[in-house]
This record gives sequence, structure tokens and C-alpha cells, in this order.
Amino acid sequence: MIFASDLDSTLIYSSRHCKLINEKELFPVDFYNNNCSFITKSMHHALKYINESMLFIPVTTRSPKEYKRIKYFYDEIKPKYAVVANGGIILKDGIELLSWSDIVSNRIKEITSVKTMIELCSFFLESNLVKSYKTCEDLFIYSILDEDKLADLLSNQETDLDYFQVLRSFCSKHNYSMSKQGRKVYIVPNCINKYDPINYIMQLENIDMFIAVGDSLLDYPMIKRSNYGIIPSHGELLLNPPLEGFPNNVYITKEAGIFAGEEILNIVEQRFHEISAISQEEVSSYIR
Repeated sequence: MIFASDLDSTLIYSSRHCKLINEKELFPVDFYNNNCSFITKSMHHALKYINESMLFIPVTTRSPKEYKRIKYFYDEIKPKYAVVANGGIILKDGIELLSWSDIVSNRIKEITSVKTMIELCSFFLESNLVKSYKTCEDLFIYSILDEDKLADLLSNQETDLDYFQVLRSFCSKHNYSMSKQGRKVYIVPNCINKYDPINYIMQLENIDMFIAVGDSLLDYPMIKRSNYGIIPSHGELLLNPPLEGFPNNVYITKEAGIFAGEEILNIVEQRFHEISAISQEEVSSYIR
């Protein structure tokens, strides 16, 4: 079985999400520009067990360089695979899996290019709402919002959050997805998603079952196709749920913040033990 999980605000949490927990219970995993992200010590023990019991795959919008900054995965957990750049790149034992990169490269040639999307979305990207923007490995666009400017415009009723729905609809017409996660806005081609690389790894490893976890719209492609999905009770996905609602096999955590991370790993362990206890013939019908 595979456990495929988003990282930021799903498994690992910045300090602002950890204020309600004793510092002695925190386990640092990522340092950058004087900022730190954490898991809890109980999560550390649970994740080590999960990684030993099943195929754990970190799945993230981070670039390969940003992912490799998380020394925890290289020094402690050492997962065989990692899916980075929102599914555009698979790392196997820390090295780019070129067979998957070739597939992605061919897909990119068939769609509106990232360069063209930058031009088409200039009304947003070049606006005073955006501090900066760039591409991730030339696969998608991500921008950093000026949160103070956005707050001023919202308070003065010069704009509203429907603005981002308009941007999302515009991107959709070009087969791109838009995801707002805090101060970051991602504009990503639909052919680059978090499910397809998981499916590719499943074929390589001859595994037909996976649990998927994530908090954003970019996580939903893998969650809705998983055998069992988990969504933390915070973040973009609950603010903008799919019109058809979530499938019955999707669980929403009772906890939020880093406590949701603990709950997620407890549920994954529980599911693993329940499934291991039943016959192989019953697994598919049981997990759904």
C-alpha cells in the first residue's frame, strides 16, 4: 500500500501553526531564512513506522531544490520516492526519474505554454496585488501576494475574494488550475497534477492501493482517486470544496493545524492494521 501525502500544512507545519503546542513536543524538519517548520515527536515516530510498513511518498508543489532542503527526509525517513513540482518531477532515491520527466515534457508540448500563460495572466501577475512571481522548473507559475495590499483592497471594498474565482475561471479556459494557499497563488497546467505520478509509481511497484492526504485544491486530483482520502480541517480545499461534494471515502480531520498532522498519521496506521488483518480478496471492497 502507498501513503501519498502533501507536506506543507498537511504533514509539516510552520511555527505559526504550532502556537498551541509545547515547544518540547516539536521536532524541527526544515530551516529557511530564519524560519522553521515542524512535526511533533509523536508524528516522527509514527512516520518512521509508516515508512517501514508501506511505501510512503511525499508529494509537494516544492521544487526539487526546496524539497531537498528538508534534510529530515534524507537523514531520517529516506523515502524511496518523492513527487515534487506538483507532480512534474519524480525523485527516486533522490535522483530525477527521467522516464517520468519525458512523459511530462511531451504533455507540456501539447498545451498553452507557461510563457504564454504569464502573458495571458499579466492582469494579475503584474498587478499591485503581487509582490513577485516566477516559474517552477518551467512547469507552472507561482506568485507571492502582497497581503497588506490585498487586506486594504478588501477592507475598502475595492475588490473581494471573488476576484480569485474569476482568475480561477480564466485559467480553467486554458486547461490550467489556480490554487490560492495563504499568500501564494499557483497557476498550474492540468496535465501536471499529483495523481498521475502516483499512478505511474503504482505501476512500477505493482501496487494497486493508496491513501492520499492534502489540504489544497492541487491535492484533490490524488485524493479523489485514492482508495481512502484524508483532508485536514483547515486550508483551501475545505474553503473551496468541489461542487459535487467529497466522495464517501474521504475523511475530514477533527483537529486542525499540527494536531491534524498527528490525527492523519494515527488514521493511516489504523487503516494499515485493519487492511493487513483481512484477506486480500476483501481489501478493495473494504477500503472503499
